[in-house]
Amino acid sequence: MDISSSSIKYQPGDSFGIICPNTDQDVTTLIERLEVADQADTVFTLDLIADTKKRNAVIPSFIHEKSTLRHSLTTCFDIRAVPKKAFIRVLAEYTKDHGEKRRLQELCSKQGAKDYTEFIREQNISVLDILLAFPSCLPPIERFLEQLTRLQPRPYSISSSPLHSSSLHFVFNIVEIPAGSGRSYARKGLCTGWLNSITKTLQKSVDSDLANGVSELTLETSDVKIPIFTRSNQNFHLPEDISRPIIMIGPGTGVAPFVGFLQHREQQRKTGSTIGKSWLFFGCRNKEKDFLYEKQLVDLTNSGVLTKFHVSFSRDHKERDEPRYVQDNIKLNGESVAEWITENDAVVYVCGDAKCMAKNVNEALADVLVECKGMSKAEATAYLMKMRLHRRYLEDVWT
Repeated sequence: MDISSSSIKYQPGDSFGIICPNTDQDVTTLIERLEVADQADTVFTLDLIADTKKRNAVIPSFIHEKSTLRHSLTTCFDIRAVPKKAFIRVLAEYTKDHGEKRRLQELCSKQGAKDYTEFIREQNISVLDILLAFPSCLPPIERFLEQLTRLQPRPYSISSSPLHSSSLHFVFNIVEIPAGSGRSYARKGLCTGWLNSITKTLQKSVDSDLANGVSELTLETSDVKIPIFTRSNQNFHLPEDISRPIIMIGPGTGVAPFVGFLQHREQQRKTGSTIGKSWLFFGCRNKEKDFLYEKQLVDLTNSGVLTKFHVSFSRDHKERDEPRYVQDNIKLNGESVAEWITENDAVVYVCGDAKCMAKNVNEALADVLVECKGMSKAEATAYLMKMRLHRRYLEDVWT
């Protein structure tokens, strides 16, 4: 995205939030399901209910005081969010069919906690999915709007350096959500689906090293503007000492901030500065489909900006002992990794999945300290904890 005419400032490692709308399909289906199509495009004014029992009740600031229902459902409310039990309880109040009403009451009860977790939360079921699954449920639009939460910006890691160009780069996976498990229709991730619809008409037709299913947004016209705001990540910036070694671990789209790191150091080297060694552990499923920034990373390696580069492919491995994941490559290169950490004072950066990857990487680093530096497991764990306290082990992870 071209940000040359904006006042946006950022550093490598920062992220930004995209403010995206709900889909026309979701909004239209919801309006029709709530039987309010005749008033969906009429300008309304919001007021508090005179006899509301809510203490210190105010109209949320994110809702426009004068708007149309369609516009508000499109831009203000998160209609894809998993409804809380209190929301389901309200829906149950306005459900006529006895069996449907009883099931909704079960889902929002203490006794139904397991079912709520299994069938609603874990399946990422939206309120629209529930309305479509329980056709006799018809809440008044006023009560329905009361329960909706704010449509939140979607965060993305910046994969560029402000020293490199006047464009802000990022990558995104196009999330495909199939029908089934309580979802009445297939859909794409809200923001990635919206970005994908933009790229279909505006993406530049050039040879790209981007992988299938992952897109880079290149806007060809100034008529298209995407609302964004930067999110400073003070805990994930390059060391102030640019000669300090860094170890970067980022499978999948977790590699994004590290591309920005390397671009930044590349530009610093061009000005005559001495940059530190850098080591990247990257992983993906398939080399031909998922190898993000392949050409750029190979070029950075050949130029010496990226000192060491190890890639693992979880679906392409032909030999049993080939590394499948980033933690496997960390262990295979344990002697050097341990040396960089304990003797070269390297800073370790981890970006990506918090649930499994980050935990496995931490265990792999502890293992190499045990095997290569003679530490006990407790000593290795304490050493890594000390690195965290001294900002030498930094994570940008998500669930």
